[in-house]
Amino acid sequence: TSEMTVATEFPTLTKKYLEKNNLNPKIVKLSGSTEIAPFIGVADLITDLTSTGTTLKMNHLKIIDTILESTIVLITNENSLNEKKTLVEAVNRSIKGVIDAFGKKLIMMNVKSQDLDEVRKLMPSMEGPTVSEVLSKEKTVAIQAVIDEDQVFELVNDLRNAGAKDILVVPIERII
Repeated sequence: TSEMTVATEFPTLTKKYLEKNNLNPKIVKLSGSTEIAPFIGVADLITDLTSTGTTLKMNHLKIIDTILESTIVLITNENSLNEKKTLVEAVNRSIKGVIDAFGKKLIMMNVKSQDLDEVRKLMPSMEGPTVSEVLSKEKTVAIQAVIDEDQVFELVNDLRNAGAKDILVVPIERII
C-alpha cells in the first residue's frame, strides 16, 4: 500500500480512514476535479463527495466504500422563524435552488429552421425547450433547455447528427 496514492480534498478525514484500515498510501491534496486524478495519473484512488455518482461513472470510477454519510439541515429558532419568516423562507428557497440545480446543465445551440423539428424531438427539458429567433442570413433558431448531467455526452452527439451547431453546455448555479 505504500506505493498507492490517494487524491482528495479531505486529507485529514482520508488519513484517519486509511489508518483505521491499516493502510498508509501517499495522500495528495487537490482542490476540485478530484475525479480526474486517476485518469491523468496523479492517483490510484480518490476520496470525494458524491451525491448521484454520475461524475464518477463518467470518469469510469467505482465506489468501493463509504467513508462518511452526512446530512445538511437548515435550523432556526422559534423567534427567528416568527420575526424573520420572510428572510428564513428566502434562504430556504435559495438553498433549495442550489440543490435542485445539482446534476443539471443548461444546453444551448443554434439550429437551422429546417432541422428544428428533428432537434426538438431529442430535447428533454423541465417544461420544454426555449426556442428563439437568431438574427442571421439563414433562417436559424437558438434552442436552450435544462438537462440532466448524465445525458450530456449522448445528447450532444445526437443533436450534432440532427443538425445542431454551436452547442454550449454550461453549469447551472440554481433553479428557482
